[in-house]
Amino acid sequence: MTIGVADEHIGLVVGRGGRNISDISQTSGAKIKISDRGDYISGTTDRKVTITGSQRAIRTAESMILQKVAYATERVAE
Repeated sequence: MTIGVADEHIGLVVGRGGRNISDISQTSGAKIKISDRGDYISGTTDRKVTITGSQRAIRTAESMILQKVAYATERVAE
């Protein structure tokens, strides 16, 4: 599964030294790959986040990633 994450939020998803992305991967059991800087989903500035694994692992990882993005979006709105 591939989802789009706004380029400005990738740092929050990855975390310092890759900590957040490692935690998400370890907790969910999914493998997560983020596209290189400048490699966007066509027509957007969203980076490609590819999640692989069992259906359950993919759903868990997707939920965790989207929660991080939602939290970041809420903080910006305040």
